[in-house]
Amino acid sequence: MALTSRHLLWLVLFCLLLSVSANVYQYRSMASDEPHRIVENVLPKTTVSDPSIPTDEQEQEQKLSISKSAERFITFAFTWKDGTYPTRKRQAYQYMSESIKRTLFASSGSDSKFTASVSDIEVFPSQDDPEHCLVRFQRTLTIDANGYEETSEELVELTFTHQDGRYIVDQMKSLQTSGGV
Repeated sequence: MALTSRHLLWLVLFCLLLSVSANVYQYRSMASDEPHRIVENVLPKTTVSDPSIPTDEQEQEQKLSISKSAERFITFAFTWKDGTYPTRKRQAYQYMSESIKRTLFASSGSDSKFTASVSDIEVFPSQDDPEHCLVRFQRTLTIDANGYEETSEELVELTFTHQDGRYIVDQMKSLQTSGGV
């Protein structure tokens, strides 16, 4: 069988058809991979954290700071000893806002007829609002004249504000159903 120009034409057309098919297949497979390549080339190799977005470490540090501030506030506000009232009233700004200070230290002095102490302080920071927490503690009141002692479980909600590089209590709410703080 002799190779004629007609056969040669069909052979070139077949090779051309194979070549075009292979190019279309390669183009489509590259097109589906292209977004991945663009992302790989556009994204930076290192990530820089934005200081305005709190990280887990910053949140943990804030919760720890709030917890320590809550413990100090409860110990300071609910512990009374003979003769310490004026000093504690002067130092109150370190632990609480002016409005809470006016509530807890309303008088100019203490009659020193009782003492109070706190123990078993448990702080439960809020997951939704890091500047809120619940505090459960035991408060013991003792009447100095006769030695009568009364212990009660207290539960309060504290709201903090950041002031002068530390957290101070801005609002306090008793969550007890009877009695109160």
